[in-house]
Amino acid sequence: MTNFNLGTLSSTPSHFSFETPSPSDVYQFQLSGTRNVNLSLNEISAGDDSDLRLFRDVNGNGILDASDRANGLVASSRNVSNFDDSINVRADAGTYFAEVSRFSGSGTVTYDLDWSATTPNSTFDFSNLLPKEFELGNLSGDVTRTGSISDKNTADVYHFSLENFQGVNITLSGLSNDADIRLIRDFNRNGRVEAEEEIARSINSGITSDIISNIDKTGEYFLQVDQFKGSTNYTLTFDQFTTPFA
Repeated sequence: MTNFNLGTLSSTPSHFSFETPSPSDVYQFQLSGTRNVNLSLNEISAGDDSDLRLFRDVNGNGILDASDRANGLVASSRNVSNFDDSINVRADAGTYFAEVSRFSGSGTVTYDLDWSATTPNSTFDFSNLLPKEFELGNLSGDVTRTGSISDKNTADVYHFSLENFQGVNITLSGLSNDADIRLIRDFNRNGRVEAEEEIARSINSGITSDIISNIDKTGEYFLQVDQFKGSTNYTLTFDQFTTPFA
């Protein structure tokens, strides 16, 4: 097991690329107050499958031990193969451990881990990480997806692309509490939201539907659904249309 101390997480996204023969790597960090913890495990080497878990240091000894594993699990992501894993969860002040553990594969595994801690209940502080949680591919027709947002899952990320003569209108509806959406172009492909990469956002209050319209530029996109308050199911609709312009 390899151990790293990340210090106190901030809203600025940070990044670590690692190549390791270890079956498990543990990243310790602190929160100075209640924050939305965002973790993205991505770029896992082909033929390998690694998973992501978040534990709280329940006994305060600074070591991920059997007590933490039994009583301190906060969240986990265990996608198959080398698909991205992510955790977005609201957590109180304290010490935590993010564990990257190998599920399958042999020899050396490589991966990237990104992390940040953003402000809860904020329309200005969305998750700033872009794991490919839900892959829609090229939008060749209308697509509808359903999901849920809560303190245990504060953000969902959808990845899709548009080709020439394609456009899309996006609607978030069916809310029982407030959630918002924003659209991102990850121009430098680093999996983190940076200046000028946000294309549009909709942050209507309450349970009013959010809409992003007339997106018609060729390329790859990320659509984030972000919790503002409480728990809610949602319906996300991608209404594809044909445009005469590339």
